Amino acid sequence: MMMHKLRTTCMSVALIATAALLSACGTSPQRLYVNPQVGEMGVVGHGQQVVVDVLDERPSERIGSRDGATNASSYLVVPTGDLTPKLEAQTVSALRRMGFVPVSAEQANQGAAELTISLTELAYGVKRGGLITDTATLNGVIKAVAVSGKQRYTGSYTATRDQGYALKPSQEKNTEMVSEVIGDALTRAFQDTTLIRQLDQ
Repeated sequence: MMMHKLRTTCMSVALIATAALLSACGTSPQRLYVNPQVGEMGVVGHGQQVVVDVLDERPSERIGSRDGATNASSYLVVPTGDLTPKLEAQTVSALRRMGFVPVSAEQANQGAAELTISLTELAYGVKRGGLITDTATLNGVIKAVAVSGKQRYTGSYTATRDQGYALKPSQEKNTEMVSEVIGDALTRAFQDTTLIRQLDQ
């Protein structure tokens, strides 16, 4: 009789633990570890040093909801700690390909140009369609500030994506979409001839 009660108690504990685990999984947001890429760039620099600073200035790591709902399991999250080093690596790579020499503030010569790249917006939403399809929308904004001597230039660069779907996009699809939007916005910054001229003085 005691063994039966013990087995029943153990089974109850196991069921509670399983339910708690499933509940925790169900409320976990979808975390996106993105990999933005800057497009091809022409060589325009002449070996000038550029002090690079990259910031994530979004109000939140959470970029939206997969289905427009407010439950935690629908949230999409792009972690700052993962994103910022990748943005910095792409910024440094683009500058090198364009003929500049990216350096830290400690390495810079006096009078070196400065470039600050900030991700200011990354917003994911859902537009309701007909009976079958909805549309995922994504908007990303990069701000660039170039300083050379007493001259300062600020530019804002936006990229968007709309993607129709019948089934909610997978984590892989959302990661790809976010990577493309950030990469496109960053590419547009480096295609701004006024910004580049500011660095090329």
